[in-house]
Amino acid sequence: MQNNMIEAYQEEIKALQEEISELKQKYKENEKEVIYLSSVNFKKTLLSYHGKTVADHELKKEMAVMTPDLDHCTDEIQFFNNISGIHFTKYFKKREHKSDNEDLYRHRLIGQCQSLTFQMEFETLNPKQNNGESCCDVTNLNIIMGCGEHSDLSKFISRTEERKSLLAFFRTLSSFAEWGAYRNNIFAQFKEKYPSAIGLPLGSSGEYMVLRNPKLPGCELLLVWNIKIDEEGTVTPILDLLPKMPEQALALDKLQVIEGAAKGFKNLLQSFGIESSIENIIQVFCQTGNWE
Repeated sequence: MQNNMIEAYQEEIKALQEEISELKQKYKENEKEVIYLSSVNFKKTLLSYHGKTVADHELKKEMAVMTPDLDHCTDEIQFFNNISGIHFTKYFKKREHKSDNEDLYRHRLIGQCQSLTFQMEFETLNPKQNNGESCCDVTNLNIIMGCGEHSDLSKFISRTEERKSLLAFFRTLSSFAEWGAYRNNIFAQFKEKYPSAIGLPLGSSGEYMVLRNPKLPGCELLLVWNIKIDEEGTVTPILDLLPKMPEQALALDKLQVIEGAAKGFKNLLQSFGIESSIENIIQVFCQTGNWE
């Protein structure tokens, strides 16, 4: 009977010790946040509890020291948001399991990269090391995105979930979204500059635009701009020029300008880049009466 009571007390003591250890860990994790967000009010309240007061000039002095640090942190976050194009809007973290050697955490992250929104849930296994350094392994990853017609992006997300590589995901997503935003801007720019010659059936966010010559009804060129992602996550823009001509127009093309348009456009891209090449094609095709 006495042995059973001793064992019960020992188990209760062990449980309390684990709870105290967990609270200490949570305190360490939130210590910086407490210091930056509420240190002044916390100090004032604590001293007031002990019957002491803090002079206003001391509070102002502390605020003067903290404000530049907070402003600097805000500027740094904004800087990295701007260069990466990734903005995190919500983040949740919860400890799922704890042992003597490692901790298991569940994370939920919501953010946006350019016009692409994403949600992800993942687990990290944080081993406890004696040297004070820490590292973590992603043990589970689930990404939710509305990929729409972007089949390459959908395939890349599936591969990323299998490989559990957060770094690869953010690197590729940033590059893919940047190319998408650039394409949208280029399409909108040429539509505004040549409203009668450029058509955007799917809007500026679509993958192609139509080039028309008002003097040649039925004659069109489709400029298709795909954004490809390979197996390793490398993002590459692929542009093609596809003719859409009636037989009468092809018969009038004695110099075979239309037939060689796609190859010529590829050569322009290598020499002059995307924007200048599109400008050149528009001027040659959309502002020419015939090719006789």
